Parts: sequence; structure tokens; C-alpha cells
Amino acid sequence: MEAKGSKKSTHLLSILYFGCFLLALMAVMGMVLNFRQTKFGSYETDANFKKYPDPKVERKKAEVIDQKKTLWTDRLLQCGYQNHSFTPEERSEGTLLMKMLKWPKPLVSNVPFVESSNPSLTRFVILNSANTFNVGDQLQVMLRMLDFNGKPKEYGGDYLQARIHSPELKAGSVGTVVDNQNGFYYINFTLFWPGKVQVSVSLVHPSEGIQALERIREESPDRVYFKSIFKSASSMENTVCNLCLPETAPLCNFTDLRTGEPWFCYKPKKLPCSSRINHIMGGYKQKLLTEVEAHYFQRVKNIKIPILPEGQGYVIVMSSTRTDKDPSKCLPGTPLLSPSGFYYQDQWNSKTCKIEHFGTPASFTNCLRGKDIHIFGDSTIRQWFEYLISFVPGIRKYNLGNTAKTGPHLALDIDNTIKMDYFAHGKPIRIQPISNQDLPLIANKLDDIKGGKDTVIAFTIWCHFNTFPVETYIRRLQNIRRSILRLLNRSPDTVIVIKTANVQALPREVSLYNSDWFSFQLDTVMRRMFKGINVAFVDAWEMTLAHYLLHELHPKQIIIKNQVDMFLSYVCAKR
Repeated sequence: MEAKGSKKSTHLLSILYFGCFLLALMAVMGMVLNFRQTKFGSYETDANFKKYPDPKVERKKAEVIDQKKTLWTDRLLQCGYQNHSFTPEERSEGTLLMKMLKWPKPLVSNVPFVESSNPSLTRFVILNSANTFNVGDQLQVMLRMLDFNGKPKEYGGDYLQARIHSPELKAGSVGTVVDNQNGFYYINFTLFWPGKVQVSVSLVHPSEGIQALERIREESPDRVYFKSIFKSASSMENTVCNLCLPETAPLCNFTDLRTGEPWFCYKPKKLPCSSRINHIMGGYKQKLLTEVEAHYFQRVKNIKIPILPEGQGYVIVMSSTRTDKDPSKCLPGTPLLSPSGFYYQDQWNSKTCKIEHFGTPASFTNCLRGKDIHIFGDSTIRQWFEYLISFVPGIRKYNLGNTAKTGPHLALDIDNTIKMDYFAHGKPIRIQPISNQDLPLIANKLDDIKGGKDTVIAFTIWCHFNTFPVETYIRRLQNIRRSILRLLNRSPDTVIVIKTANVQALPREVSLYNSDWFSFQLDTVMRRMFKGINVAFVDAWEMTLAHYLLHELHPKQIIIKNQVDMFLSYVCAKR
């Protein structure tokens, strides 16, 4: 009985296997029949035949979806900006700028400290160092970043600064860093002067630290906070204020009606919003970094640490036989190149125009005679105001009852009809107590200026936006640029000079609020947004980075003198 049952089972299995084979064969034949040969000799399938997705198409779809999810204006709407105030051109510009600023990231987050960038083990090499170099030639340096294990890194994103210099000549210029995004970096220099030229390279932040800075910029836009005093008769209250203020309590809305720039304070418990009288720096939030991130911000290990050369760290540069044409006068509208110039004997020389060096008080007066000068910005451009009133003999600063660090300030030279004023650039700004009326927005001030051939505008705005999302800075510049275009339209001869950002010292705490990397990103935005407009630039970034003095937020007088000389070279170019 067992043998008969076994034979039946075997027979049934054979039939089953044969049936499966026929079904499989029919399926394959159906698939083959569904293929059609194209005239190019390749095959395609019917629409209902499942294909693997085309990677390029899927990537484009993902990019479209990502753009929809991350419109740059969405961030602004979260901070109180109004959606209707953006033109289509401004929306498009903001998208392109945010894309331009994308920074290479580590392959994973929370990289162990020993696998992060180590400037002390890394070395740079001067390529073709045995060559004969002449003034005007290009010099290239290469390095591959190592981690604390001595292992080469395979991704980029480190923030480097580099310069060439000759200490005995008080000469210096900056280099342009190219990130290959695989651990290799190339740095390009232009050789501007003859002699022994040394190369210096520093790691400002490792890529792992940059990732942390990006995170806190997005997640903690209120890490610097402000306050205002509300006063009515004998009653007084103070509350926290900010641009991106969490709605954890009722708010007072102080959005500027002319520009749409938002500003909010928490509503006082008893007093009305209309009783607000001033603006004050509040403080800094602490404990912004995770335990892992804190290791990337060690002053003696990975913040502005020099990278040493492998072998010779200098080249000998010979004089050039080429004769360059004499540079033209400094006129607004001249493109801002990089490198934009160089120091020689402690004097800044522009690559694009001839800078006048004002060495005597009389030369200042002759330049400024009959001028109406308006200076707007932060303390780094207030240094220009202070420098000028100390060197122009007849100009007198009038006491308006404001403190030296807040302003506004006014200075006059009656005999030579010189008028000069300074205003801080408006909120957000970390400043001592200042009245609301004394803190106008730059765009509004520009709209109130008549302009003309004897009107001079100088402004800067960057440092106090370092703690906020980049989108807010883009929007502020769009408003300022709109006012500049209106001013130039009604008074084309008005001279407008923009001071760029500058580098500074970076103790660990400063890095989290005012890092050079934050400033570098904002400065990149500013240069792009004012490209092609009839304004002039003073490249304070390169003028501070190229100099032999230590980096400071407020540079020493010799650097300020060179900045002011370039500023006045634009002002007095038509004399």
C-alpha cells in the first residue's frame, strides 16, 4: 500500500511541476511579446510593465519636492514676515542664494572627535616650489586633511583661511580655497610683490564644527536675545524682544510699516505695547552644543589653528619684466574681485583702481569739502566716523546726548561745509540702551535722503545677523537694495560705498554667535546681491585677513586708515 501511495504522490508532483513550468513559460513569452524594438536598436516595455526608476528623473523629482518643502520664504514666514511682500524676482533670487550657500557636510552626523579634522597633523605643500616665480604669477598650495588618528579624511567641508605675506615688507594678500570635497584642498594665490613670500594656512573650523554651527543657526535663532523697556508715568516693565520670537505668550508687533521688517516683544503684563521706549541687548543663551559637538570647538585644537608646511613654506619671487598699465581712478560700479588687492609697506593696493593715501589733515579736508556724509551700520563702520573726526582738523563732533557706542552722532565743519552723521543700522543689533527713534532701518534712512553729487553714503550690515537664519539677512538686503536703486534713480551722482564684513578673533564662545564662517556666508550673499549695481566696495574682509596683525572684530588703526583711504578714493575720484 505504501508503494502505491508513493507512486501516486510522485505522479501528482510531476504534473504540478509541469504545470508551474508552463505558467512560467507563458509569463516569459508574454513579457517578450510586450517588448518592442525601437529604431535605435534598444528595447522598451509597455506602459504597464514595471521598470526600475530612472535615477536622473527621480533625482529631479526629489529636488522639486525638496524645494517645495524648503522654500526660503517659509523660514521668513515663521519669523513674522508677510508672504505678499515678496516679488517673484525676490523669491527666485533667495532660492538661488540659499542653494549657493550649501556647504559640504560630513558623511554622517556626530563624527567621533578622533575622526574629526586635526590641523596639527595636517601639512600643506607648495606645488612646483622649485619653479622660478615672477610677480603676477599664480602660486598653488595643496593639502589633504588628516584626523586625530592620522588618517586621511575622505570628505570636505573644513573652513580654511590662507594668506601669503612678507613680514619685513609688511606685505600680504589672501588666497582662494578650493574644496575638492574628498579631503583635498587647493589654495590659489596671486604673487603681487618680489622677495621671499611665505604661505600661511589655518583651519578656522573643522567640517564637523561647521555642521554644528549650521544646526544651532537653524534651531536657535533666538540664542541672542534683546529687551525693551515699556514706560508710562511711574510704571515701568521690561520684556524680551527678538526677530524670531517664540509665541509662548502674547506679543507686541513692532513690524516696520515701510519695509515690512518684523520685530516682536512679549507684551508687558500691565502696560500697553505703545509704551515701549527703547532697545537693549539682552544676553546670550548657553548650552547650545551637544556633548559630542563641544569637542569640535576647542581653542587650542581646532579653532583658527595654523597648518604647517611639509618642507619649504615659502617661495622666492622675482620682479616681472611685464609693464602693467596704470590703474584707473576708483569709481562706483567696479566689480569686486578676489583677491581684491594686497598690502605693501602697510598700504593697501587695490587690484582694480588707484587708491589715494591721505597722509595729511589738509588732504582729508580737500576731499570732503562740501560733502554731506551719512554712515550707517555697526561698530566696525563707526570706527570710520571716529577716525575721520580725529584726523579732519576743522570737523567738530556735536554732543547730542548719546553714548559713544550707540549714537546717533553728528559732526560738522562749518568753514568747509562738511556734514557727517552716524546711525546704527536698526534691529537686530547688540547694543547699549538706545531709544526707538535713534535706531532707524537703513532702507528708511536712504528713502529720506535727497542725494546728489555731494552726498555720500557708507554702510555695513552683517555682524548682528550672524545668529539669525540667512534668509532674514537676504530679506534685509533686498529692502536696502530697493532703496538704493530708488536713490540712484532720482540722484545718479550719489556715491554709495559698502564696507564688507571682516574677520575677528574666535574664542570658543564667540564661535557660536559670531564665527568667521557665519560672517563669510553673509558676506558672500552681500557681494552677490550688489553685483552689477552702481555702488563701491571696501573689502574689509581681505584687508583684515591679509594683514599681519591679529584678527580683531574692531581692527587696529592702521587697518582702519587703509579702509578709510579706499572709501575716500571713491568719494574724491571726480575732483
